[in-house]
Amino acid sequence: MPTIFDIAKKAKVSVMTVSRVLNNPEVVSKKTYDAVHKTMDDVGYQPSHIARSLAKKSTNTIGVIMPDIKNTFFNNLFRLIEDYASSHNFHLLLCNTDEEPEKEMKYVKLFQSQRVDGILISPCSKRSIEYLIKSGIKFISVDRVFEELKTDFVSTDHYRGAFEATEYLIKLGHKNIAVLRGNGLLDPDNKRFAGFSDAMAKHKIRIDPKLILNCGFDESFAFESINKLFQQNLKPTAIFGFNSLMMAGAIQSIILKKKKIPNDFSLICFDKIPGFDIFQPRITCINQPVEQIGTESIKALIEKIKKPNSRRTKILLKPKLGVGDSCRKM
Repeated sequence: MPTIFDIAKKAKVSVMTVSRVLNNPEVVSKKTYDAVHKTMDDVGYQPSHIARSLAKKSTNTIGVIMPDIKNTFFNNLFRLIEDYASSHNFHLLLCNTDEEPEKEMKYVKLFQSQRVDGILISPCSKRSIEYLIKSGIKFISVDRVFEELKTDFVSTDHYRGAFEATEYLIKLGHKNIAVLRGNGLLDPDNKRFAGFSDAMAKHKIRIDPKLILNCGFDESFAFESINKLFQQNLKPTAIFGFNSLMMAGAIQSIILKKKKIPNDFSLICFDKIPGFDIFQPRITCINQPVEQIGTESIKALIEKIKKPNSRRTKILLKPKLGVGDSCRKM
């Protein structure tokens, strides 16, 4: 295996120059930089990332922990984070938890052992966040917040988005609104349900508990829940899905039952569903500012890495109602 001594000899430069190219490239000329790197490519030399990290006390690596990359929101979010991180010379490691607290904690500890410089996490468990606080690892909570823990976060105003979505349906004349929600353990789920409830209360409309469906943010659960709704002969005029996966499951059930959107059911969703641009009718949805969330979260984490004493990050971004063709006036 070639060493930096071999590189120096073949490139006809000093060992110190090779070291500078690897660790402080800004102090060498472009001509020297290119010559040394060409030599490394010619002989198949790969610098030891671990050794360099120990010397610099930095890995230039960020861990990203997401709950479900099948969800287009998290998929798009990671892409934006990766683009920004790459442009600032940081590498990313991605882990998917499948909304499992034990899996999430395993990845947190894995990243700790890998000495990542920081972590971006959309947590499914408060325990993971408590561990991160105690460990001293720099991290930003993305999209999901445990407010009592007072951590750095970047998130959407989930309450406001759900309130606006519900009020939009109410103003169209809908009163019997079914809700596809999670299990009540996550901040976005609870904030969205609070927004829905407060909008209904504002307009003095009673919430039918039979129309509040716990679908666990899962497509198949939503599919089964809508099927059961049909079997019980419950007839909401509108369905509000708290995420795109649940709405996709609901749409599958509606299509199989040969029901029409919006004639039989009006639909509104938090986040765009997969295939939004080609699906007909276009689904009305609450759009999260995913580009801002991704950019602001990675930007804030890099700032914390470079300036450990920087002030706490608390960013709450405004969602926007995107009106499609899936909601009819009663």
